[in-house]
Amino acid sequence: MLAKRCRPLVQTALAAGLSWFVAVHLFGHRAPLFAPVAAIVSIDMTVGQRLRRAIELIVGASVGVGVATLLISTIGMGPSQIGLVVGLATSVAVLLNGRAVINVQAAVSAILVATLYVPGDTSGIDRLVDGLIGAGIGLVIDAVFARSSVLGPVVAVTGTRALAKTTEGGTRR
Repeated sequence: MLAKRCRPLVQTALAAGLSWFVAVHLFGHRAPLFAPVAAIVSIDMTVGQRLRRAIELIVGASVGVGVATLLISTIGMGPSQIGLVVGLATSVAVLLNGRAVINVQAAVSAILVATLYVPGDTSGIDRLVDGLIGAGIGLVIDAVFARSSVLGPVVAVTGTRALAKTTEGGTRR
């Protein structure tokens, strides 16, 4: 029972730390905030939806980072600029037929970029890469942990425990 409760904690911690390590040491990013955040969000999804949600996360982060980087570097920062950036980022996300994950991620990413922006900063692409690193590592960590359990592969493929119960010799209800 304890192992079952600790598994998500270990997954999340490992993915956050590993994504930060990869962004810093393999890609040379100084402050890869988006890498561990994306890793955590991609792991904290329901089974069977992680890949779709990770892609939505990447799209949302890309929209938010892109809109904020372009606008804040042009119009400066302040309360009205942050409001404008969030409004435009979420509008683009909605136009992309965004679900809640895309819309929220676009808004949060835009806010982070807008509030962390330093005039002359060109690290917008680094933030996008960090998000890709984190989402990718989160998916890999999840796949490794899913493979380590007897039911993990069945649940990961089907998205439901019903088939897993049937394969154990149980009956479907």
